[in-house]
Amino acid sequence: TKERLDTKHPEDRKGISGCRMFDGEDLEYHNRVKMQMMQQKDWVEQQKREKKIACQKDWVEQQKREKKIACQMEKEEEMAYAKQTLELNRMRGMLEDENNKKRRDMLKAMQEENQRLAKEKKDREKREKLEELESDYQEIAFAMDPYGNNPMPENYQEYAKSKQIFHKPQKLFHFVIYQKLFIQMN
Repeated sequence: TKERLDTKHPEDRKGISGCRMFDGEDLEYHNRVKMQMMQQKDWVEQQKREKKIACQKDWVEQQKREKKIACQMEKEEEMAYAKQTLELNRMRGMLEDENNKKRRDMLKAMQEENQRLAKEKKDREKREKLEELESDYQEIAFAMDPYGNNPMPENYQEYAKSKQIFHKPQKLFHFVIYQKLFIQMN
């Protein structure tokens, strides 16, 4: 007989006939199938764990990618905000410069207008003073010659300039006092 290594030794045969195990018969089939099922279950569990770990790694990597994208988007938003802020500051500066220029122009125009009004006022006061002086002169002339023997010059300003009496109020005041004294003495 041929001996097989995977079968039990012929001395293990018990009994008279010793035909408890035949060549080609698999008495360990149920144990082997059970062991294969356990191995397959272990493999499936191992694959599940590996898949879970891979999913966790993918999840961690996905989280890292999302975090990186969020960080990048935040940086882009900050850059856009900074750019917008710079643009707004530039525009505000331009508007302030334009406003300051308009204000300076307006102040200059106001000063020119004030100077013009001051000159007009000065001219008006000067004209009023000359009219007052002329009136005073006529009063003095009438007081000196009530009967009109001394004719009035036609142009009082030329007369005042030629006599150099009425161009200064102090001299006019002295002249008026002198004339009043002269009238009283006569």
